[in-house]
Amino acid sequence: MAKRISLKLERVIFSIFIIFIFLTTNTLKAEMICLKKTGLISDNYQYLKKDHKFKDPKNTIIFLFHHGGKGDRAAKKDDCPFTKKYIKNVMDLSNEDFGRKNSLVYLVNTKHLWGDAYKNKKSKTKWLPFPGGNYPGKTKTEKKIDLTNQIIDNLIQRGIDSNNIIISGHSCGGWLTLLYVAQYPEKVRGGIAYHPACYGELSVYKIWTEKGKDDYLWDFNDHEYKDNSKKVGISKTCDTKDKYAWEYACAKNYLQKRASEIKIIKNAKKLELVVIHNDDDGYEGKTSKWLKDIKSVEFIETPTKNLDYKINKKSCTGAKYKDWYGTEIGHTINASKCMSEFFPRIVKYFKN
Repeated sequence: MAKRISLKLERVIFSIFIIFIFLTTNTLKAEMICLKKTGLISDNYQYLKKDHKFKDPKNTIIFLFHHGGKGDRAAKKDDCPFTKKYIKNVMDLSNEDFGRKNSLVYLVNTKHLWGDAYKNKKSKTKWLPFPGGNYPGKTKTEKKIDLTNQIIDNLIQRGIDSNNIIISGHSCGGWLTLLYVAQYPEKVRGGIAYHPACYGELSVYKIWTEKGKDDYLWDFNDHEYKDNSKKVGISKTCDTKDKYAWEYACAKNYLQKRASEIKIIKNAKKLELVVIHNDDDGYEGKTSKWLKDIKSVEFIETPTKNLDYKINKKSCTGAKYKDWYGTEIGHTINASKCMSEFFPRIVKYFKN
């Protein structure tokens, strides 16, 4: 009798285990579903028709969201711009009370775009040089801004009030958000920039020296590029195929471009922005504090390693921890569970 009960119990436990594995696997699969198109999506992560008719356009708020990217170059064809996990917090935030009846998220996929300077598309380096500091044509970011203008103009033509459009983005998409709000404040209510960065790991520069050792540079003065090539003995050129070559040593022009963009942002007459920041962000964690000095910017600093990346017991790690160089921890708070803790501040900012 005892053996039968034990056998039944084992079967029940095994069945529960199988069900748990099934549910967990399906949840993970659902989180990794890839959304590749540009367009409006519903609450169940389905794309709406291109000619979607808004029931009450004057009372509909649109959240444009730009994904991160790779500087001035296009992504690989199999790269996924949006997963459910990546945009979940954007979706949840859109359902907060912003004082409007309806809200929708508009995903903007720009993975296919190339900056005009990137002529050698087979290059293994992130950046290509352009002589004299004059960029030849349009950067990828400028092309993304053009696309954003087309999208917003179309939304306005369909009855959406520009004051009900909030542009947002992560990483390179966050950097674009800064620039767009600075240059076209009349077209949007404002912007939300999640970890804005589009010029590589500026907080922690990893370089390849003549001795073959990794070195780290922190000496940024007012966020402008300093040429340390003599100091560290960089032996490679811009055409190097060495994956460890310091990409930015041959991209001084790009960082000068970055400096000119920062000037545009700082000099904007109207700048309504929320910036999600983390000091441990390997990209611009140490180099974006200048945004904190702009009075109209709501600068939200999120928990760092010192607080175990947690707030109210909610994890702020949107990605697994990697080496300090190329780290994603601190750069992916936007996709973490703790992001919802900052929703009230974001909503209050835009309501006021």
